[in-house]
Amino acid sequence: MAAIGDTGGARSEDPMTAAPDPFFSDAYREDMPGVIARMRREDPVHYLAPIDSWIVTRYDLVHRLYTDPNVDNDPRAYAHYRPPPPDSPLARPEVVNLFSAPPEQHARMRALVAKAFTPRAVARMEDQVVEVVSQYAAPLRGRRGTIDVLAEFFDPIPNTVVSRITGIPPKGDDEARFRALGRASLSLIDPLLSDEERKVGLDASAELREWIREMARERRVRPKDDLISDLAMACDFDDQLSIEEIASVVSALIAAGTDTTVAGGVFSLRSLLEHPDVMEELRADRKLLPAAVRELLRFDFGPLDWLPRFALNDFTLEGREIEKGQLVMLSFMGADRDPDVFPDPDRLDIRRDTNRLAIFGHGPHFCLGANLAQQELRCMLDAALDFLPPGSRWKADEVEWSEGLGPLFRRIMTAPVEVGAA
Repeated sequence: MAAIGDTGGARSEDPMTAAPDPFFSDAYREDMPGVIARMRREDPVHYLAPIDSWIVTRYDLVHRLYTDPNVDNDPRAYAHYRPPPPDSPLARPEVVNLFSAPPEQHARMRALVAKAFTPRAVARMEDQVVEVVSQYAAPLRGRRGTIDVLAEFFDPIPNTVVSRITGIPPKGDDEARFRALGRASLSLIDPLLSDEERKVGLDASAELREWIREMARERRVRPKDDLISDLAMACDFDDQLSIEEIASVVSALIAAGTDTTVAGGVFSLRSLLEHPDVMEELRADRKLLPAAVRELLRFDFGPLDWLPRFALNDFTLEGREIEKGQLVMLSFMGADRDPDVFPDPDRLDIRRDTNRLAIFGHGPHFCLGANLAQQELRCMLDAALDFLPPGSRWKADEVEWSEGLGPLFRRIMTAPVEVGAA
């Protein structure tokens, strides 16, 4: 197994990686859909020599790898996995991680979580989403000039929603602290963190889990009208989620539904602003919002485009030899713009059938937060249509990015929008 940054021995002669890698090139930065489309045609299981990993861009292969027994989402299968330090609270043997739980425990936990999502609980969460979105949209109504919609709108909403539905009081410092810990702990999703970044994420995750444990212990005795109470009281005959499992579920909800929802909101709005005819169609008929959200996610999820899987065995995929322990990245845009599944995939069509959308996963790993994320996105875009009148413009030349290891891993830092004349 080569170290990160090594070209992997014999693979250094691979003609696809001898030149600068397409995913680390200026071409990818300037035309992400075009590069992904070319790689889907020419090399759908592409070796990323700079990080000794793979990226998969064809729908049928992405769909297969969601449930293929040769790969898993457990980061402990990664050859470069670094366990928490022995003195970290996360290193305790009783700590549960939903993403790496054994299949039987994973299935049992998901079944119990489903019992917590009663119609009453779902209705309560929908009301809380509307309340939070309204809170952040209100100061933007009537604004003129340029708005950074990332900082002022999309970024704070998902973590605020999770804290609100979890049961954190909206007033005082607790909600802000919960959001900050959730944001910091999210960094652990990235398997390529520096030691310093990883320590910040581990410390935040440990503090957040202990907070959730304390709330779960309290709610088991004195339940309230919130998600942790629903999880604490959910049962299947005499089976209940343990305190550790509740902490894992809430942590997973934060991990699965925060950065992804922010990215979904920002790049969905960008797509609408760059397709003003579609934006006006949606403005005129808000009933199209549920279908529009799914089509917008299919069309462009931004650079946060890949989902990590880790090889449990040596195996062959599309003629490529993948080694045990390697990182295998599943490209959402690669799958969801595959013309064999979505005809005319580079056209934004908010009336398109998106039933085969790959972005939320498949089978036992279908995203737990998918429904909540789509509800948030519907509300956020609905609000944006109100505070951004016709003629509003995405200011692409003023967007700031943080690149990290290269354009494949860059993150959007600002999202400036010029507000049109009312």
